[in-house]
Amino acid sequence: MQGKSTSPKKAPAARRGRGGRPSAEQAGEVDRRILEAATRLFLHLGFEATSCDEVAVQAGAGKASIYARYANKEELFTAVVRHSVGCMLAPSKDLPVGLTLRERLRTVGSGILAHALQPGVVALMRVVITTAYRLPELARLTDRMGRDRGIQLVAEAIAGPQSGTTAAIERALPVAAKFIDLVFVPHQMRALLGDDLDELAAKATHSIDEAIDLLSRGGWLNGWE
Repeated sequence: MQGKSTSPKKAPAARRGRGGRPSAEQAGEVDRRILEAATRLFLHLGFEATSCDEVAVQAGAGKASIYARYANKEELFTAVVRHSVGCMLAPSKDLPVGLTLRERLRTVGSGILAHALQPGVVALMRVVITTAYRLPELARLTDRMGRDRGIQLVAEAIAGPQSGTTAAIERALPVAAKFIDLVFVPHQMRALLGDDLDELAAKATHSIDEAIDLLSRGGWLNGWE
């Protein structure tokens, strides 16, 4: 009598969703690859020179996968910018207890500038500016998100020991906005125009001190020092 075959059975194939659709995990992986590939291409080549075909190749995904998610290149670029800005916002930093107002502003100002002068952040802003004529709302949103984040961090530093109260931070917002205008905006503009990022970073402390002196002489820091 011939014995039964003892060859191992094949493991069952991973089940897909109804109708042969990929699982949520698989779809999420494709989403990630598309966004990562699109981000690399947009920042390296710019908006005009980047095509959805090339994004598909770089992402290892079919063109249908891209157009199922984004109607056109503008929508894909918008998704890239929104995702990138969310990841690139200046991080908060716990300030040591006992710092003077000048020391708090120096610390937070230096952190914001160091973050804003990163090559990836500058590259993103350049691409957004080149598409402002086509996507003006996106350009305004990008600028507002970065600016608002900086103002919030500076306002918390100005409030200092009072930063736990919403009222103190709100009262400091106009001063923080003035500080951002004096420090952040000029450095960002020089970076966008191609000035050396290391040289700009080296000038940061001097620029921050000048801004603090101007605010102090103008009475902006009364009641906070």
